[in-house]
Amino acid sequence: MPDIIEEIMKLVPDPKKISDSCFEGANIILYTKDSKFFLDNNGAIKNIVDNIKKRVELRPDPSITLDQEKAEKIIRDLIPKEAGIDEVIFDAQRSRVIIGAEKPGVAIGKMGEILKEIRKKCLWVPIVRRTPALKSKIIENIRAVLYQNSDYRRKFLD
Repeated sequence: MPDIIEEIMKLVPDPKKISDSCFEGANIILYTKDSKFFLDNNGAIKNIVDNIKKRVELRPDPSITLDQEKAEKIIRDLIPKEAGIDEVIFDAQRSRVIIGAEKPGVAIGKMGEILKEIRKKCLWVPIVRRTPALKSKIIENIRAVLYQNSDYRRKFLD
């Protein structure tokens, strides 16, 4: 398996921009400390995917992401009220923010423009999930456990 990561690092235009690389289940995740490379990698990740035929995802290193309180305020300001944001959960170990919305299409925006704006301003990877129509304590507890133990999950998936 490490051979795949070595092959990927050979295909990256500037390997110095990649701070960490690991497996996350069947996916290969590359972390970068360069915000410009994260926002616009000029198709470098797409070329890697085309060459190795595996899922490769680029994420910002947790050290460059915006503070969670500031990021949540920006996210709530960017997403229209009619989207019905229920919750904003930060998965700091994996540099992801999960946004629970009643209307995910409104939260995403046309052609993903709102998600792109969140990526640019907060340097987090936004994921929009539909809020369940019926509130379920079991679902809430399962989601809470998933994100409480995210450090363990990251190591386990690697």
